[in-house]
Amino acid sequence: MEILTLKTFKAVVDEGGIKAAAVKMHTVQSNITNRIQKLERELDTKLFTLIGRKLQLTSTGQQLCGYAEQILQLEYLATSAILSHKGSYELRVGMPETFAAVHMPLALKQLKQNHAHIRAKIYTDTSDSLVFAVLNNKVDCAALGNAPQHDNLVVIDIVKEELVMVTPLESHYEPVLFVRDEGCGYRKHALFWQQQAGRASDELMIMSSADGVLGCISAGLGYTIIGKNMVVGSRYEKSLAIRPVSCGPKYVQLSIVYRKGSPLESAILILAKLLTK
Repeated sequence: MEILTLKTFKAVVDEGGIKAAAVKMHTVQSNITNRIQKLERELDTKLFTLIGRKLQLTSTGQQLCGYAEQILQLEYLATSAILSHKGSYELRVGMPETFAAVHMPLALKQLKQNHAHIRAKIYTDTSDSLVFAVLNNKVDCAALGNAPQHDNLVVIDIVKEELVMVTPLESHYEPVLFVRDEGCGYRKHALFWQQQAGRASDELMIMSSADGVLGCISAGLGYTIIGKNMVVGSRYEKSLAIRPVSCGPKYVQLSIVYRKGSPLESAILILAKLLTK
């Protein structure tokens, strides 16, 4: 079994199909199909079965998936350990877009000035997706809110961010709660606040970005519950009113998470220290 073939097999499992795996691996669908077929011939067994329009693992495929995770984890550890001893190496850091915009620029500047041997490469996604990315070695570490407890993860708290209610500054606003997509940490707090505040009947509006949320609120279309740092310094700040949340958690704990035993732990700790406030 080749490493590339196992990575392809794991991509099909993780992404839920041939097409999505091809996009993830930056190749054409026929290459994905050929690699899976080659692996099935090599093992003389079917790894997937088609149910409706979805691929599902066979019992043999499920067995292989566990071994593939272990093999790819060892491959990642070996590669990272060797590269880190060469003096200059890449650190893949995941984070939500809002964190990248507010908290990361100064840390990246300091990292470049004082630790030039560490080259940070940034990936953005929702908090929920980033936990999966860390556990599956798609990134070396991630900065996110509401970090989960997990046997394979190390969590380092870095920033405690105040939660605020955001409304238009001078105009009436509609009873509409604006939130981000599924997986956003602020969304979870906003929905919890909505229930606790007795405003469950307010309409829910989903936006793809924090900037879009704030823009709609500045136009009087609704309100949101979000981190204070998302508002302060934004282009809509002067047209928005913010106040502490009236119920529920008052803060969101932002943390760096990474896999236990990571060969890049020293670099991750350096980054965490730069981000700690």
